[in-house]
Amino acid sequence: MTQDVYVHIGLGKTGTSTIQRVLTEQQHTLREFGIHVPGAAHLDTRRAVYDLMGRRIGGADDTQVAGAWKPYAESVATSSAPTVVFSEEMLALARPRVVKRLVDSLSPRRVIVVVTVRDLGRVLGSYWQQMVMMGRTETLTEFLQAVRDPERGSASAGVGFWMRQDLIRTLNAWESAVPRSDIRIVTLPGAGQPAGLLNDRFADAIGAPLGLLHSSMSKGNASVGVPEAEVVRRLNELLEGQIEEHQRLHLMRVIRDGLVGRDSAPIAVPASEFDWISQRATELVDELTARGYHVHGSLDDLRPLPGPESQGRVTDLELAEAALAALATVSKNEARLWARMRRRAASRKEAVVAKGSSAKLASQGRAASFKLRTSALEKADDSKVLGWAARTYLKRTSGH
Repeated sequence: MTQDVYVHIGLGKTGTSTIQRVLTEQQHTLREFGIHVPGAAHLDTRRAVYDLMGRRIGGADDTQVAGAWKPYAESVATSSAPTVVFSEEMLALARPRVVKRLVDSLSPRRVIVVVTVRDLGRVLGSYWQQMVMMGRTETLTEFLQAVRDPERGSASAGVGFWMRQDLIRTLNAWESAVPRSDIRIVTLPGAGQPAGLLNDRFADAIGAPLGLLHSSMSKGNASVGVPEAEVVRRLNELLEGQIEEHQRLHLMRVIRDGLVGRDSAPIAVPASEFDWISQRATELVDELTARGYHVHGSLDDLRPLPGPESQGRVTDLELAEAALAALATVSKNEARLWARMRRRAASRKEAVVAKGSSAKLASQGRAASFKLRTSALEKADDSKVLGWAARTYLKRTSGH
């Protein structure tokens, strides 16, 4: 019996989070069809790949990353399931030496590579937003200039983009150890296509029944709008060099919760960039066609459409509203964290007090009484009875 392992390597910003989430969600159902998804959660795969790639999060505890690849690979290689599937977009950065190590580690299974691809016009705006959330400070215009000509502008922005998004570069690295016939290209559907079509294309690529990989959960990685991205970009300028990477990642997860879903202008690459983007797309489609990869979807999905004439200027009011939304979310998170820490500290203190002591019971009674009176006063404006009681109490206890 052929034993295959499908390795989904990204590219980034091509629906990877959606695929990873649904693989975890449908893990038990997939097993019924002979498909094993390793790990209890996607984080297990990420830690293993980080170990394989040498990736570390600045300032974070690496104890769960170091050495994670070997046992993970062994669990894949020795699985009794005919098919194993895992996904991690970091693997798009793998160079031939790392690719060979991965393939050797998963032997005797045959490695089949799955690459999801999205048209460059949509990737650029999405990628810039992600980089801002990761701490970058370039404006969209500065970012596009660097990507269009990596010899000019920010080298880390332009070169960094193409290291992650140059599909031919990625394919060349994987073809150093995987036959071209074992590489699958999955294209992201264009705008207006049915929801779940990407999931069906991916399912087809790994040999799963169509419809099986549909998710009942809400879509992850929702986008922020132009003013929200600008608020975060300016915040990055203020915080640059002052917090560690793992702290920034946590902070941005909190802030993002307060910024997504707002009714703001979406981030879009302006029409002035269309010519060079279209040219790059044509070159990519021609090269993929010449190589003859098995494609799930259509290579025409990789041809971009012109964007709006301009991104539009963000007003001071829009910035202020987005900044307040971010501040409110951080404040709520900080308040919850502070309360949690206070409760833990109180629990530790209470542990040294004898259970059932009269002093403790009396104190708890006073606390309950005070809380009851305070709560009643807070609700007095919404209840005639509580309002009457509050005023009566004030009259009876007043010194006048």
